[in-house]
Amino acid sequence: MLRYCTNCKKEFDFPPKAVTAAAPLICPECGREIPKESRRPDMGREAEAGVEKIGKAASVVFHLIYVFYVSLAVAGTVAYVTGLNGLLYATAGISLTVYLLQVLTHSTAFPTGVIFIPLGAIAGFLLFKGLPGACLGVHIVFALRHIVRDIVLRTFFWIIRKCSNVQ
Repeated sequence: MLRYCTNCKKEFDFPPKAVTAAAPLICPECGREIPKESRRPDMGREAEAGVEKIGKAASVVFHLIYVFYVSLAVAGTVAYVTGLNGLLYATAGISLTVYLLQVLTHSTAFPTGVIFIPLGAIAGFLLFKGLPGACLGVHIVFALRHIVRDIVLRTFFWIIRKCSNVQ
C-alpha cells in the first residue's frame, strides 16, 4: 500500500500488514514516522475532482426530476390555451404514466396526488366541458403542488437560516 512521507516528499510501498499493524510506519529514507493514512497531496485532488463530477451529475439529475412535472404542466397549459390538444393529451399522459409508476414503486413524493389528481381531472372536466379540460385539471394539480411545495420549502429553509443566524 502506498504511503506518503511529508518529509521526503516521496511515496513508499508498504505491505498491508504493516499498514494495519500497531507499530508505526517508518520512512525508509529519512527514518521519520509516516501516518498510516497518508496519501500523496495530488491524489486527494484527483479524488475530489471525481467526487465533484459525480455530485454535479447527481445535481443535474435531481434538478431534472424536480422540474419534470412542472415543465409538463406548463407545456400542457400552453397546449390547452393554444388548442394543441395532441400535445395536451401527450403531456397529461406522460405525467400520469410517470406518476403511476412512482406510486406503484412507492417512490412518489406526492402520495396525496392519488386523491388530488382525479379531483383535478373531474373539476377540469366539469368546468371546461370535456377531455381537454380534464387534462388541464391534471396539469393544474401538478403545477399547484409544485408551487405549494416550493413555498413551503423556501419558508422552511428561511426559518432555518434565521434560526442559525441567531447569536
